[in-house]
Amino acid sequence: TNQKSETIENQHITVSSIFETTFYNMKLTALTTLSLASSAVAFSPFGKMGKQQVTTAAPKAASMATEEGKSIFDPLGLYPKNSPERLSGSIKPLESPLKKDETVIDPLSLYKDKTEVTTNADMSASLPFLRRPEMLPGDGSLPGDRGFDPFNFASSDAGALTWYRESEIRHARIAMLAAIGWPLAELFHKTIATNFDLQPVLAQADKAPSILNGGLALTPPIFWVAAISATAALEFISTKNSQENQPGDFGFDPLGLAGKTEGQKFFMKEAEIFNGRLAMLAIVGYVVQELVTNTAVVNQTPVFFKPFWDVVSQFLQSGAPGTSL
Repeated sequence: TNQKSETIENQHITVSSIFETTFYNMKLTALTTLSLASSAVAFSPFGKMGKQQVTTAAPKAASMATEEGKSIFDPLGLYPKNSPERLSGSIKPLESPLKKDETVIDPLSLYKDKTEVTTNADMSASLPFLRRPEMLPGDGSLPGDRGFDPFNFASSDAGALTWYRESEIRHARIAMLAAIGWPLAELFHKTIATNFDLQPVLAQADKAPSILNGGLALTPPIFWVAAISATAALEFISTKNSQENQPGDFGFDPLGLAGKTEGQKFFMKEAEIFNGRLAMLAIVGYVVQELVTNTAVVNQTPVFFKPFWDVVSQFLQSGAPGTSL
């Protein structure tokens, strides 16, 4: 009797669990179908609800953009011509339209009729046959300003000028470090690595490791971690103080070399940017020389990088005509 009652109870439990599972599955299927249907109606152009949402959301977005004074950029042309954003004038071009320059310049005196030549044009100091870019004042207020911007990279607006100034000073500083570090690595790296029982990472023919020379795969990963961390820290400091300081000013001058008076500070800023521009050209020269000649730059022009007696000794050992004793 007890076994029969237990069997009947088990059957009742099994039937009830099956019923609950079936009911739950039916409920889940109904909810899924209802959600899909509502989504289809919401995004359908024929549904009243979707049409109402689209028509009310678009003017609201346009009015918000107009009220806040923010511009909308649409480089792919996704907004229709009759959209509220275009009708309200919120969509702006990424770049300002180019202005037609009707200035006539005659640096070689080719015009016979001088009335056709513009006489009051403000010419560039570095390129006297071109007009001075509008965003470069040319009055000596910007360090390194010589009116050189033939492609108008930094002459579109003040924000672009500030961004390019920041970019130039950063690349200039990196190039100055590289212009010194490149030949120093070729001169002393192998000796230092040998003294510490380390494997040299110079490329073929004792060239400095680079993308074109090779050798970057042998660089320890800790170097890349340290370099990326230092770059991220400097970028964070620059972004934090971007509104307060001048481009390239990190507030780092422990030795007080930036000068005390305004004249001294301006002189040091110009010296830094001029030497940085020269270093950018120099490091490109290193790369091209070693790529073409397959020889380390310190061995191509040893007179610039090695002591005089080493240069003389190398010259005598090279077997030049008339140098054998």
